[in-house]
Amino acid sequence: MYTHKSIETVGALTMLIPIFISILVASLILFFIMIILKQKNKMINGFTVLSLSAISILVSGGLLYNSGIIVDEIGLNGDPALFYSFLAITGMGIINPIIYFSTHGKSNK
Repeated sequence: MYTHKSIETVGALTMLIPIFISILVASLILFFIMIILKQKNKMINGFTVLSLSAISILVSGGLLYNSGIIVDEIGLNGDPALFYSFLAITGMGIINPIIYFSTHGKSNK
């Protein structure tokens, strides 16, 4: 019925899990870079942190929404891993700007 056998596992759509995991890993890498390199790093500024956080939340939210539509049309079950990954990405997307502006706001004073 499908062109790929790995599109669904145990009745749940699983082809989007690697995309969610890669977005979550990118958010975690940004988080650890901000924690480890507390001094002024010219590669990371407030604009990059805000834009990467907003883009990751918007892209993962759009993917979650579209996966819900695909699952409904195909007749599969939704994958709870996608929802929990979206919550983790949203949490990191909120925490990253807070960490950045709290650490870099104190160093400027």
